[in-house]
Parts: sequence; structure tokens; C-alpha cells
Amino acid sequence: MRSIQGLVITAVIFMVLCINSGYAAAQDADMPDEETGAGDILSWELPGTGAGPLVIEPLNGKIWTFFHQSGNLVALDPDDGTVLIDVPLTIRPTALAFCRFGTGLYLVGEPLDDQIIDRGILQIIDQSNGQVLKEFELDGACNAVYSKYSGTIYIASGMQYAYEGIIYKLSMNFDESGEIILEIESQASCGKIPWAIAERDGTLYVTDLELQWSAQADGTMGPPYGAWVWAYDADTLELLDKSWVGINPSRLAESDTGILVACSGSKQGEGNLMEPAFSFITGPGESEPIFIGTAGVGDFATSPTGSFAFAILSDWGPPATWSFVNTYRSMTGGNFPDTMRWVFTSDLAIIDLAGEGAVFTSRIENLTDSYFRDVAISLDGVNIYALQGEPEELIIIPVEMVLDEAPM
Repeated sequence: MRSIQGLVITAVIFMVLCINSGYAAAQDADMPDEETGAGDILSWELPGTGAGPLVIEPLNGKIWTFFHQSGNLVALDPDDGTVLIDVPLTIRPTALAFCRFGTGLYLVGEPLDDQIIDRGILQIIDQSNGQVLKEFELDGACNAVYSKYSGTIYIASGMQYAYEGIIYKLSMNFDESGEIILEIESQASCGKIPWAIAERDGTLYVTDLELQWSAQADGTMGPPYGAWVWAYDADTLELLDKSWVGINPSRLAESDTGILVACSGSKQGEGNLMEPAFSFITGPGESEPIFIGTAGVGDFATSPTGSFAFAILSDWGPPATWSFVNTYRSMTGGNFPDTMRWVFTSDLAIIDLAGEGAVFTSRIENLTDSYFRDVAISLDGVNIYALQGEPEELIIIPVEMVLDEAPM
């Protein structure tokens, strides 16, 4: 009997650890109404499953995304969600980006038949119909693509089998017949898991997801733990410096005063052990943490004016009602302690970027009964678009409503 109880306790502990992992998904949620969420929040059905990041076309505001599970690339009308483009994918996509100050739509991923993930592919996409205009193969799994000006493309690639990161700078030109010519202009080593790219004032910033166990130059071990953001000369890819930021720096974007980096928040507790939701980089080697309680940032988007950023959050939540903790209690009568779990939320945070740096402004909780995965802002700055997890829909949140609710 004692051995059976031991097996039960071991199984309970194992399942609790699984529940507490960062991948233990969303909170228990009721299904929202098909047409609307709470208040003025609207929802649109999506023409696929497993939606990736939301990307806004700079010229006309169309909403682009790709779907991992259904395998299609889609563009939606920003006014009513009408599907304007829906084409099958020919690669396993990882990132999608527009040229910020020019023309060009770029998709990166891996070949469908690549099981080792040691090759990456860049596709130049026709914005009018979603068709592939040009394809270019690179070493390593392509994690991110970025272009600020036409003719120059940056790609972050991770060599899975070698655990080595590379940042590529590609030039794009046209021959006399109009054929696209892509060439690697330069490349540089970039940590181990490069994941996101942004450029400001001639400096290219690239995040590295590798967890660093020491925040101090003298080798003092964490917590708090963190990661590096590498800074390069955008023209030559010469390494300039690196900035210490929070753990899992999965997103970053340029503002008027610096680079905002999304981090996954604090799993440690409080005080000096806390890890930030954001890090704000004012220059190579310089960064400041931004805390939103214990929360982490799943994704964020900056407003067209650059005055605000809107972030979706994950945080500690209550134990699941279906957890094995409760099962154990009911079976044994034991006093097994409650264990919190890390969950995605439908909370939205506002970051003030108008002053001398980034300042956390407000957190608005429970905008819908489900949770958010990705976020973008409309070209006119009127609406926030958020991918909802269950059911998978595109949620439209008026910016004015959010700002009205925020205690400024």
C-alpha cells in the first residue's frame, strides 16, 4: 500500500510541475459571444488555424498573418475582416515582415521536407496576391526577418545542430528584365538563438533567447536571470556592444527614444529576484528594466505616433480546477498545497513612450474571457488587433476605449 501511495504522490508532483511550466497554456475560460466580446470589443472569424504573428501593411493597413496548422497565408480587410488574399504556404513559416519605409513583403521559414532544421528560406511575396516572387536559401533555421529601407533585408538564423546564431544582411536588386537578384552582403555571429531584429540610428539590435545565468560582469550567478541583445553597425555588421535584458527577449521595436524589448517576466518571486516584463535600450550596452508586477509580455505593438506601446501579458494564475492536486486531495485527504501556474491572459498593458524613456502606464485586466497571443495596431492608430486563443479569433479593441480606462 505504501508503494502505491508513493507512486500516486510521485505522479501528482510530476503533473504539477508540468502544469507550472511556461507552456501550460491558457486559463479556464467561457466561450465569448460569436459577434462581440465585452463592451465595444468586436471579433472576426479567421480563415485558418494556428495563426502566427499579425503584420500590418504600411501602404493600406491590410492585416496579414500565416497559419501554422492549416498552412495558408492570409490578408484581411482592416475595416470588416473580409478575406482579401488566401494562398497555400510552401514553407513552414516562422516570421513575416514588411519593409518599413518602402515596398516589400518578406516571409522566412524552413523547407517542408527539412526534419533537421538546418536550412532556412527567404521568400519575397507579391503584396497584391500573396504569390512567391523569389526564393533564397540560407544556412540555419530562419527565426526573424527585418527591413527598414527597400533593397536591404536582415535575417536572424539559428544553427540548431551547431547551436550557433548568425545575422545576415542581404541586398535586393533587379536585373534588366526585372528579375529579383538577392545576395548576401555580409554576415556575423550572433549569440546562439537570435530571435528578433530592429534598427535605430544606424544600429541593428538582435535578441538572443539563450538564458544567461549571470547578470554581473564578475560572474555572480543569478537570479535574476536574463539574456543579451546584440548591437551591430547596421551597415557593416560590426559588433558594437551587447545589452543585458530580461529572460526570453522574443520581441523588440524602435521608438523615438530607444528600443523596447519584450521579456517573459518573473518566475522567481519578489524583490531582487524579479525579472522584468520589458527592457528599454537607449543605446548599445545600455538598458533599463520595466516591471509590470510579476507579468511577462507575450507580444506588443507600438502606436503609429510612437507615443504608446500596447502589450499582451502572461502572469501567475490560480491552480486549474481539474489539477491533480485536487485529485490527490480527494483520494487521500492529504493537505497538498495549492500551486500557482503561469498562464496567458487577456490583460493589456500600456507603455508610455512619449517622455524620456519608456514608463509603464497602466494594466487593464480581462478584456475578454479568453487569452491573447499576438497583437498589432491599425495603420490609423484607431484599433488594436489581438489574436485570441480560444476560440481562435481576431479581436478588435478600440484604442480610445483602452486609453479611457487607463488611469493616466
